[in-house]
Amino acid sequence: MSNNKSPMTNALRISAFALISFLVLFAVATIAFAGVSFGVDTKENSYERFDFFSATTTAATSTNLSGGGGHFVIAGAKKVTFYFSHGGIATTSTATSTFKIQTSRDGTNWNDYYKLTSATSSATQQTIPIEGATSTVVASMSDIQTTAYYATRCIVVESAAGLTGASGDGEHTCIGAATF
Repeated sequence: MSNNKSPMTNALRISAFALISFLVLFAVATIAFAGVSFGVDTKENSYERFDFFSATTTAATSTNLSGGGGHFVIAGAKKVTFYFSHGGIATTSTATSTFKIQTSRDGTNWNDYYKLTSATSSATQQTIPIEGATSTVVASMSDIQTTAYYATRCIVVESAAGLTGASGDGEHTCIGAATF
C-alpha cells in the first residue's frame, strides 16, 4: 500500500492546522489580564508621624505642610492614630472645632472616614468636636487591620456662636502617627 496522499488531503490538513492555530491565538489574545495599577513600598517595624497642619486659626484642609501633598501615606500601617488639638497660647479657645479624617485609595480621590474610635469611647465616629477649650483628643482608625487605605488627610471646621466657618478663635493642630 502506498502512502500517496492527494494534494486535497494535504491542503485540508494544512487548512485545519492553520484554523486551529488562529483560534488558539485569538482566544489567548482576547483574555483580559488583571494587574497592579498602583503600588506602594511599605515600611516594616517603624513609626512615622505626619503634621497635617499646625496652629491654623481658620477652617482648613491639610495642605503640603511637611511634603507629600498634604496627605499621610498609611499603606501597610498596622495602627493609625490622630491627635486633634484646639486652643493654644496665641489665641483664646471659646469656639467649637470639628475635625474629620478623609481616606484615599490613590491620593487624589477622597472619602469621609466614619470609623474613628477615641480613647474615651468605644463607639465609632465620623467627626471629633472640641468645644470651647484648650484640649487634645486622641482617636484611632478602628478598621485599619481589615481595610486597605493608601492615605489620609485631616479637615477642621471652626464655628463660633453657631456660625460655621467662623475663624480666629483658637489654634488647630492635627497630627497623624502610624506604626508599620
